[in-house]
Amino acid sequence: MPASIIYLLLLVGLSLSVPDEKAFLLAASRPTENTMLSDSASSNQPISQNSSSETAVAPQKPGSNATPEAPEGFTIMKLKKKESLARFCGQDSVCQALFMKVNRYDRRHIPAGKTVLFPVDIEKASAYVPIPQVLDDSRGEREIRVYLDQQYFGAYEDGKLLFWGPVSSGKKSRPTWPGKFFVNYKQRYKRSIKYHNAPMPYSINYSGGYFIHEQSLPGYPASHGCIRLLMTDAKKLFNWVTIGDPVTVQ
Repeated sequence: MPASIIYLLLLVGLSLSVPDEKAFLLAASRPTENTMLSDSASSNQPISQNSSSETAVAPQKPGSNATPEAPEGFTIMKLKKKESLARFCGQDSVCQALFMKVNRYDRRHIPAGKTVLFPVDIEKASAYVPIPQVLDDSRGEREIRVYLDQQYFGAYEDGKLLFWGPVSSGKKSRPTWPGKFFVNYKQRYKRSIKYHNAPMPYSINYSGGYFIHEQSLPGYPASHGCIRLLMTDAKKLFNWVTIGDPVTVQ
């Protein structure tokens, strides 16, 4: 065989044995998104713009094995059977509130086997928020904005976030429709006409038979179309909002 051909074969063999550096770098890299502004919702003052930015954690539907990213101040943990807030937060009410808030669970719906975010640094975890801090398209002095994809709501004053919390919107068969609405009326003690006289405390009506009110939060969209809140958030929002205030569901 001619020496020139042997030389060419050797070159080809060497090139094939070299790792693809570009592919390795792409596989090893893990880009992060910083599209959402972080804040602290512990006071009644508009949230500071100096907080660190984080990306929202997607809600997990039943059967989902998705692993959330851990924002600053949190760690990822997998819940075991018979877990409760008291077991891993003790008597720390702030820890318990943060856990329910970021994971979108109430006390009765903490599921075994799910991967969740657990607050390990209360100060940093308290500064986390997964929704915009400032609205470029604010609709008024006060506005309730519901983020269906992220399953959170925000209460805004003059376009600045005042407080936020988790929601459970309509399930796929009975969705919560997006749109621009207004608060029609409020009713402190209300029961469902359609669904077995179910309690709907701190109800805020914004469109026909659709309300924002307290009810169970299982960590994913599960309602018949209404927007469910934790009791503390429902009471706070009920007392803050006024008739005629805009409600944006998006």
